[in-house]
Amino acid sequence: MCALKSSSLMELYMKGMVVPLLYVLFNIIATKFDCCIGHSPKALCRKEEREALLSFKRGIYDPSNRLSSWTNEECCNWKGVHCHNTTGHVLKLNLQWDLNQDQGFLGGEISSSLLDLKHLHHLDLSYNKFGGLHIPKFFGSLSNLKYLDLSHAGFSGVIPDELGNLSKLHYLDIEESHPDLNAKDLEWISGLISLKFLDMTGVDLSKASNWLQVMNKLHSLSVLLLCSCELPAIGPLPHVNFSSLLTLDLSFNDLSSSSFDWFADLSSLTALNLEYSQIHGLIPSSLRNLTSLGFLDICGNNFAPPIPNWLYHITALEYLDLGLLGFESNNFHGIGNLTSLIHLDLSYNALDQVEIFRALGNLCSFQLSKFSYYRLGKSLMFFSVRGNQLSGSIPDSILEECRSLVHLDFSENQLSGQIPLSLGGISSLHYLNIGNNFFKGIMSEKHFANLTSLEELYATPNLFAWQVSSNWTPPFQLRKLCLADCFVGPQFPAWLQTQKYLEELRLQNTGISSAIPAWFWTTSCDVVDLSQNQIIGVIPRTHYSSRVYLGSNNFTGPLPQISSDVTELILSNNLFSGSLSPML
Repeated sequence: MCALKSSSLMELYMKGMVVPLLYVLFNIIATKFDCCIGHSPKALCRKEEREALLSFKRGIYDPSNRLSSWTNEECCNWKGVHCHNTTGHVLKLNLQWDLNQDQGFLGGEISSSLLDLKHLHHLDLSYNKFGGLHIPKFFGSLSNLKYLDLSHAGFSGVIPDELGNLSKLHYLDIEESHPDLNAKDLEWISGLISLKFLDMTGVDLSKASNWLQVMNKLHSLSVLLLCSCELPAIGPLPHVNFSSLLTLDLSFNDLSSSSFDWFADLSSLTALNLEYSQIHGLIPSSLRNLTSLGFLDICGNNFAPPIPNWLYHITALEYLDLGLLGFESNNFHGIGNLTSLIHLDLSYNALDQVEIFRALGNLCSFQLSKFSYYRLGKSLMFFSVRGNQLSGSIPDSILEECRSLVHLDFSENQLSGQIPLSLGGISSLHYLNIGNNFFKGIMSEKHFANLTSLEELYATPNLFAWQVSSNWTPPFQLRKLCLADCFVGPQFPAWLQTQKYLEELRLQNTGISSAIPAWFWTTSCDVVDLSQNQIIGVIPRTHYSSRVYLGSNNFTGPLPQISSDVTELILSNNLFSGSLSPML
């Protein structure tokens, strides 16, 4: 559940801006160790530690032979092993499965021989597949560990209390390791007196009724991530001890009967995520004291209006998600005061006044002013009003002022009129969605003049016609294009031949009545939907995409031979002739 926004700017903010503050703290402490870590020729492998590593390797399932370097005498040069440059002691064991390097996963059993690595302070087994293995209790005896990452590694069962013996641990990540990973009691965490980072996302904590009281004992804790943990309701907290907290994520839990008064004492908090937490009533007034907040996500809750004025005075806010609250336009009058915003999501409310656009234009105008020179180039990158009730036309001023936008979503409204030509000036735009509106007129090459970064374009359905020259070469390379129910024909768009990275193409019901050119049949889109047109010609024997929808056209000739790569194929309502044998 917590991965719903894994590719969004939320994750970029949480892990790219806030969490590094923790890493800085951790690295300052670890520097005296890390400066001595390496594969230097001076590092002489300790015999007993080499034997411990080989014993560990014997229990590991390694189908891609990732540990093939673990054979020679010098274990300090083995992949994933980092030693002290002078003593040769193993200090760091990094066996994370790195998808970017196309390495295979590790699995199998974890040998207690790791206990012979008595100087080990960094252990990373994340993103492997240990197939439901329980977290070994002996990990709690690795007394010098400062960093332990078991996230997404397939561990299940009850988290062993023995981990509470790791009094030197600064970083613990067991995020979404396995659906059955759980903790019945969290008292063991109180032993982690040096802990600064804790991620238990996806761990079942439904029986850990003492979770908040235990976390409150961790005076040094800076980052606490408990998304989708089935947390019990939060009761009152008389005194807040973990006031050094910078990041708190309680999203995707049921906090409907909870008390939030203790938030008022988290004055250092810079990021708070309460997304989909089933909170009722007014937005907690205790949040007004969090004047350092740069990230606030309260979308998908059952808050009652209004949005309090004090929220618009938290001027440090850079990421604000007020989506899925069902609030009307008059609740958002103060948005223009939040001049530090980089990400603003107002999706699925009841906005019906285009004044919200003017407030946005004013915000962008302020960000471009000389006064904002000291903001180090920060400006609005993400804006969404998807799923509201906005009508009328989009003022030119918004798109003229907001030239730093990366993600722009006006979809599922009742917007009309022509699409402003100033859209073509947003060279940073990667994602554009204007679908499910009533835009009319012509969308031409001028609308895309400088959209050199565009990767995703969604415009279905609308009332405008797509009109570009037959020899147009777009300035962008799209990954996804959806123009369904817009007029694109009668000719098949020749400019698509320039798009080398297209993964998804949806042009159903777009008035195309020509034949499909031969070059198109060699493309490797994952999804192709050209249904409900009047396309003519024969479908050749060729390589197809995974999902192909060509129904309700005028294709003739024999049925095509089907590639084994195709998982979905619709050819109904065409004019094919001959045998069914190519389909068998």
